[in-house]
Amino acid sequence: MVLMKRQQSGMTLLEVLIAISLMVIISAISYTGLNGLIETKSHTDSVAKNIRKEVMVSQLLNKDFHSLINRKVKDEFGQQSPSVIGTYSSVVFSRNGNSNPFAQKRSQLQRVQWFLRDGTLYRSSRNMLDAASSNQWQQHALMENVREFSINYQNSVGITSSKWPINNSELPLKSVQIHLELENDTNFNFMFGINP
Repeated sequence: MVLMKRQQSGMTLLEVLIAISLMVIISAISYTGLNGLIETKSHTDSVAKNIRKEVMVSQLLNKDFHSLINRKVKDEFGQQSPSVIGTYSSVVFSRNGNSNPFAQKRSQLQRVQWFLRDGTLYRSSRNMLDAASSNQWQQHALMENVREFSINYQNSVGITSSKWPINNSELPLKSVQIHLELENDTNFNFMFGINP
């Protein structure tokens, strides 16, 4: 009697284990690559967001300081104050060129304030120069994680101070120097010449 060999169909246990091992290795490599791409995208998005904020702050500072005007203001009691009042980490001043997109009847002059509080850089504004009880400041947080926002003021004879007006002098403001330092050690330096 002749025995016939039956041909096996299917895979042996060893072949299945090798296939599973290869799938696990390929999956691990794919996961590592995909995870790296996700982390890179997240980091890139964070950097891009910070750059957008930095550009916006730079543009607002340029716009505000190039529109600075020498126009004194009156407080709630009718007392006159200088057009620029500044300390080492805050400044408030009068500026022109306030946009009026709805063509309302109002002044194009504006009072603007820049200051640092609790690591956040703020810009406040009000659409009237002279203070009134109904006139409120509109405050906007512009940038977080700010380590330092320092301002130096220079008068027309070259004296520099960290506050303005310098010793109640009547000499005009010539330039403003601003140093902005972020928690990630990024530094910005701005210098604005002031036209009297």
